[in-house]
Amino acid sequence: MRVAIVRYPKLELFGLYTDGQNRLKNLAETAEIYGSSDERELAEQLKGFDIVITEPMMPTFGRTFFDFNNDVKLVFVHGRGYDNVDIEAASEKGVIVARVPGWCENEAVAEHALSLIMEGAKKLWKARGWVSEGKWAEVGESGGYFFSPSLREMSIGIIGYGYIGSRLAKILKQGFGTKVLVYDPYVPSSKIEEEGNIPFEDLKELLGQSDAISIHAELTKETYHMIGRKEIEAMKDGAIIVNTARGAIIDTEALIEGLSIGKISFAGLDVVEGEPLEGDHPLLKFPNVLITPHVAYATNEAIKCMDHSTVDAIVSFMNGKPVWETVELKKRRR
Repeated sequence: MRVAIVRYPKLELFGLYTDGQNRLKNLAETAEIYGSSDERELAEQLKGFDIVITEPMMPTFGRTFFDFNNDVKLVFVHGRGYDNVDIEAASEKGVIVARVPGWCENEAVAEHALSLIMEGAKKLWKARGWVSEGKWAEVGESGGYFFSPSLREMSIGIIGYGYIGSRLAKILKQGFGTKVLVYDPYVPSSKIEEEGNIPFEDLKELLGQSDAISIHAELTKETYHMIGRKEIEAMKDGAIIVNTARGAIIDTEALIEGLSIGKISFAGLDVVEGEPLEGDHPLLKFPNVLITPHVAYATNEAIKCMDHSTVDAIVSFMNGKPVWETVELKKRRR
């Protein structure tokens, strides 16, 4: 079998990083390809390949790709999101779409989200600014300018209670005694309550009671711009918002407006709409916005798990066995 590792020109870092690469090369003929942004061209590039390994956002494997490529039988996403793959079109062509197991990234992304929450809660961005501007001596005269709540005092809302959201909730609850509020219409309230957290059926109600909000939902038609102007208006004044899921879950224009009027005191973003960002992007002008380049998953442990689970899945496919984490249409939240 032939395997294509499909890179994207704007995302040079994607690939298999560990000895999983060597495992793969011992199993099949492999090639690294810069995938075209044009689906028809991409379909031509990947003719003759049985398996494609791609990153979670680009390039796009839409209906046009599957209409013009009859060779690819498995699209494996080296990550948790698969919003760049048309699941329905793939299914109609008999193509399997799969992704790494959720447990690979949960610890890494939960830790990153916690770091961003603490950056905002402890006002570290503001403290750094004072030191770099030579204002250290003025701190004592600032009248509590840097006073911040402990995590024990805070109510933190989690949107999406899957592998990552539930792990963050556990860290916050057991590690800091934080009051954790949860919104996920696909998880039974009883499960959330059993784990010591408070379930919400209404998103705006959760937003109105949260000092900080951390997003861990998948990007679907349902969650696209889930956080818009009305949702930001429903938040507490001075709320913190963190997104380590997908950029398009937040309406960027609404976020900029919320930051401009002070409704949002801090935004910690590992993902943004239209990433990677250009240097003149409006979000970059705010000192109280910390943007990291989609690296929340990038711990040594997580990458090793992602690489080897990718190869394990390919081995299963080659041996005619089921590939875990296969995307099933009946389970797709559309």
